[in-house]
Amino acid sequence: MMRKRILLLLAALVPLSCQKSLPPVETRLVVEGWIENGGHPVVLLSESFPVALNQEITVEDMVRNVVKWAKVTVSDGDQTVTLTGVMDESYFPPYVFTTGGMTGEVGKTYALRVEYKDYVATAETTIPAPVPLDTVYVAAVKDSLCHVVCGFTDPPEPGNCYKVFTRTTGVDAHYHPSLLAQLEDSYLNGYTEVFLYNTLRLMDLVSDPNLRQGDELWVKMCTMDRESFRFWKNFESTLLSNVFNMDFWVETNSSVQGGLGYWIGYGVDREVCLKLE
Repeated sequence: MMRKRILLLLAALVPLSCQKSLPPVETRLVVEGWIENGGHPVVLLSESFPVALNQEITVEDMVRNVVKWAKVTVSDGDQTVTLTGVMDESYFPPYVFTTGGMTGEVGKTYALRVEYKDYVATAETTIPAPVPLDTVYVAAVKDSLCHVVCGFTDPPEPGNCYKVFTRTTGVDAHYHPSLLAQLEDSYLNGYTEVFLYNTLRLMDLVSDPNLRQGDELWVKMCTMDRESFRFWKNFESTLLSNVFNMDFWVETNSSVQGGLGYWIGYGVDREVCLKLE
């Protein structure tokens, strides 16, 4: 089983260096943000830093590179709001930019702008129509680890892309991506099932099953545009391929102009709670 650790995901995506020594490198602004229908925009900011081959990333490394004093704005075409940086213990590092002054709506496009030091980073995303989950159930239990299946019906209209997120009561303060649980409707027709066995948490072992018997699991399926789908697909494929140098991947898959990272609009129908028994 692959033992590569997930280094930075959602809370701090930082490009890695495959060099054994650390020559001077240009730091980059790393932007990680999303907005859901019925939810408020959330943005996490950091500066990239090089990591030597086999070097462990510490808590102090990530906290030291968090950005706290940026100007962050989001516009939906009708209004522009400024996000406020606040401490939030439900994330790590525990600092986010957000606002209650804007709520995501299906079909709207949201433009993000971040200004910090000499950086100016921009990105746009649209919230697509959500698709409801039809069913969520435990398919198998082995050695107290559960395999979960969630089913939904893909609409006949083309262009739909999906990603499943999960969280466990008492373990997670917010949702994390479920490993490899993303689909695009090029290969779907009507009712479809998605297999879940892992919640991908920061610094966890990437491919280890961790849905345990007795857990209370919350499941949320999100629709997204194709650019966002490609981000998740390529990011997780890179993790699973055990590639140490992520510089090229991050550079070519970023949806942010003037920075690295992503800004994603998610369409969410409802959250489902399942007792794993």
